[in-house]
Amino acid sequence: MTLDECEEYLPHGWTERIRRDPLLWEIFEDHEYELEMEAVPPFLIQALRGGNLDHLRPILALYGPPGLALLENLKAIDAASQDTASITTPDGQTAYAGYFFARFPGIGSGAKGFLDGLFAKTKAERLAREYVAAIRRVYAEIFQEPAPIDASPGIEFLSGEEGYRFQEQMHKDFVANRFHPTTDIYMSLGHLDEELEYQGNCQELADALSEALYHINNDYLLSCFLRWPLLKSPPVENPLQPYFELWKMGLEVEFPERDRVVLIA
Repeated sequence: MTLDECEEYLPHGWTERIRRDPLLWEIFEDHEYELEMEAVPPFLIQALRGGNLDHLRPILALYGPPGLALLENLKAIDAASQDTASITTPDGQTAYAGYFFARFPGIGSGAKGFLDGLFAKTKAERLAREYVAAIRRVYAEIFQEPAPIDASPGIEFLSGEEGYRFQEQMHKDFVANRFHPTTDIYMSLGHLDEELEYQGNCQELADALSEALYHINNDYLLSCFLRWPLLKSPPVENPLQPYFELWKMGLEVEFPERDRVVLIA
């Protein structure tokens, strides 16, 4: 299906702006539309990575300051993932990452490297505590039920093989229906915006970009964070802001027990 054939499934005003931009025109024309909900290419953001996200400005500007706030957060993701966007294979070819991800700096060599790494870990621990506080606020003020995570859990860092084994075990537990606080938090916060009201015509923007925002990293929490500025008078400040800051640092957050937070580099 061509862009012309899919025009009726796109929000009003999009097609006109896509036609004016040769890059957007090419991206949308190359997309194989199969369902109405996929009128926007699922990997639209990937197609614009590397400093090209401003091509979306005319479209997102249709939604005023909320749409432009979304654009700035997308650009922050692009910037944080710049060093991981591609690698050179042993045969000299360039391979591009399918999803966006950042890399935690870790502890470097020399005095400066050590101090930089120590500063990064200190910052990450502070953000983790802010995230825990935000989670507890959502459960108390929106869900009106006890949070699945304690107010002052222990925080630990894992990386390399140790981090991989930990994530593998968490996945095995999930498949075996042995759930951890991670599961409750991910499912509850990842869809939190769906229970709230959007401002103006921002609902159509959230719906149109639903797949594209999720496919940034197959992450409902990241997607919900990006949609948050589109909400009308949300009851709390964006609870996923600390999560986003940790994501930009290259850290994944897990809650294996209610008194334990694990940050994985």
